[in-house]
Order: sequence, then C-alpha cells, then structure tokens
Amino acid sequence: MSSSGSFVNRGLPLLIGFLVVSAIYLYAFPQANVFYAGVVLLHAIAGVVASVLLLLWLIRSLFLRQGEPPVRIGMVFLCLGAIPGLALIYTGALRTEWTLVYIHIGVSFLGAGLIAAARLKWLSRHAVIRVAAVLAVLAVLAPVARYLREARWNRHGRIENPTLPPVSMDGEGDGPTGPFFPSSAQVYGGEKIPSKFFMESDSCKRCHEDIYNQWNSSAHHFSSFNNQWYRKSIEYMQDTIGTKPSKWCGGCHDPAVLYAGKMDTPIKQIVHTPEAQAGLGCMMCHSIADVKSTMGQGDFYTTS
Repeated sequence: MSSSGSFVNRGLPLLIGFLVVSAIYLYAFPQANVFYAGVVLLHAIAGVVASVLLLLWLIRSLFLRQGEPPVRIGMVFLCLGAIPGLALIYTGALRTEWTLVYIHIGVSFLGAGLIAAARLKWLSRHAVIRVAAVLAVLAVLAPVARYLREARWNRHGRIENPTLPPVSMDGEGDGPTGPFFPSSAQVYGGEKIPSKFFMESDSCKRCHEDIYNQWNSSAHHFSSFNNQWYRKSIEYMQDTIGTKPSKWCGGCHDPAVLYAGKMDTPIKQIVHTPEAQAGLGCMMCHSIADVKSTMGQGDFYTTS
C-alpha cells in the first residue's frame, strides 16, 4: 500500500495540474489545428488516469483518514467532476452535451480550487481566507475564459468585407501580375500547387464513404471540363479573348488546373487529362486557410 500510495501522491498532483491548464486552453482558445486535437486527446487520457488515481486516493483516505479537510473535499469534488468527464469521452462533447460539459468544468475546477487553497498556506493561516481567495480567482477566470472563447475566437473566424470594393478588377487578389488573375484566389507564398493535391478524394473514402459517394455524383465533382456545358463556355471564351480571362472561372471550377499553372494552356489541348476532369475535390474546400471577403470571385487564400 505504501509504494502505491507514494505513486498516487506524486502522480496525481501533476495530472491535476495538467488537466487544469489544458482545460483552460481547450475552452478559451478553440481552434481547428492538429495541436488542439492533440491536447484534446491528452486531456482525455490524463482524465482517465487521474480518475483511477483519485479513486485509489479516496479508498486510502477512508482507511487512513489522511489529508486536510479542504483537500478531502476537493478530491471528492474532483471525483464527482470525473463522472461527467468520463461520460463525455463516450458521448463526445457535442453541442447537445454542453450542459454536461459545464457541469464537468464547474465541479472539477471547484475541486481543484479547494486543493490549491490547502497548499497556499503562505497566503494566510486561515483556511477560510485561502478558500475564499481561490474562489475569487475562479470567479474572475470564468468570465475571462468565456470572453476569450466567445469574442476573440469567434471574431477571428468572421469574414469582414471592406467598406468599398476595389475601383477595378486590378485591385482584387494578387492583381494583374498574380499567377491566377483575374481570379481573386491566392496561395500562401505565391507558389503553385501540384494538380495531384486536388485529385486524391479517393483517399477520403476510407473514413467518409457516405460523403464521398454523395460527392461523386454531385455538381462539385462535375464542375470542371467533365461538364460539357462548362467546357464549351471556356473553350469559346479562350477562342475569342484568350486564356487569361478564363482564370476568373477557374478560381472556383478548376483547382487542379488553375493552381498548377495549367490554365495558361488552351484547354482544348489538355481537356482529356485527369486534372481537367477532376472537378472540385475534397481538398479544394479543406485547403482554404483564410477567406478574405465574400466580394469578387474566389477571394480566399489556399495552402497545400
């Protein structure tokens, strides 16, 4: 019991500390990137391990009656907070389960606060004052985290159009010297993107077969030169006014052709190539890194 007890006493505070810090980050700074998803996974794993250690600690404390009252009460609250946390691992933290999310956050932070109050003896000799101080900090932390989540990040993802549109098309995208002009579409770094990047929707089928099957017969799939109406329109345009103006259409219809720099070639010469028949694949939308405005045509940044 002593060796397992020392392991619990050493490991549990570290896990609780990580769970508190990661919970603040996950709530206050939601973002769609790999690091955020990794923290979600680590938070869930650490939560499961901490739940087991909490249970062991409570069993030992019942027999040995150890620990200060705020610590005991805090541990009980952490155990209670772990219950909805474990349920959320099973159900997922969907919007329909956000009541459970807030119960998990509130009860768990209350428990962690009580434990922290027991450790802050330098603050005051009286436990009541320490608990009150920690609860005051939590009372401030909650609205600040709420503000960061609702105001800062929601505003970060909002598309805001300029007050006035450009005087001419030359003011859109990279301007007349841009590789995709007159489309407003841009690529970070100003580089081209190989056609293959937009032509591997089959790889998405392994995990998203239903969505892939819907896409496979959709207007998106048949947006390029595999659509005969569109093909004849572009061929006529290029025959009459050249290839460059047709890029205005390619910004939305032909990612595998436009972003690889192949739309400078008359489409009649490459119309039967795989990239000209690819349409709008999965990566066209999923590679958009920033939407600058809803004005013009294709006013967004793409990245590979």
